[in-house]
Amino acid sequence: MNFAGEDITPTFAEYRAVLETQVPGLFDFDIITEFGRALLAKAGTILTHVEYAKTTGGRRIAMTHAGVQVATRTAYAPTDWPLRILPFNPDGSPKSAEAVPTDVAGPACFAGDLLARDRMLPRLDAGDIVAVPDTGAYYFSNPFSYNLLPRVPVFGYRAKQEGVEFSVIRRGQSREEILAEAGEPEIAPYRPVQSEGDS
Repeated sequence: MNFAGEDITPTFAEYRAVLETQVPGLFDFDIITEFGRALLAKAGTILTHVEYAKTTGGRRIAMTHAGVQVATRTAYAPTDWPLRILPFNPDGSPKSAEAVPTDVAGPACFAGDLLARDRMLPRLDAGDIVAVPDTGAYYFSNPFSYNLLPRVPVFGYRAKQEGVEFSVIRRGQSREEILAEAGEPEIAPYRPVQSEGDS
């Protein structure tokens, strides 16, 4: 899976060619495999607003609503799961400004909640939009409710000649659902437990 750009590489044919060269005996069998990430990753993009931005230690920090709860693998293993960050103005036009070292941070309360660290990006300000492509595979399927952060809504779209149509694939989580998932609204009274020796 190519997370570095739009190109779909390696292709399935290229992948097969490498296997045939390196392990030709493998093709003496019927092979069934699953290419979920390669099929789905490019079909997803996370969109989030920059809530606020600040400069600390010579780096710009753009605080967003997308972090560990939608990009768990990237937050915990950023070098293994790097993501591209595409910056846009509030009106949706591509952002063009002087590039500055930037951390793109999420809403969780720990320093590692980052989509990108020290990335050269146009200066991001409150209200800007950040798009994170290639997130249609593990990112879609692994929402993480750290600090009771809600599962975000997921929308599908299709471009038609007369415009773009959107459809809800998975609705966002309501406050009531978050609280219900957290536990019972009232704790039942404690009751003493008798030991085996008690009669």
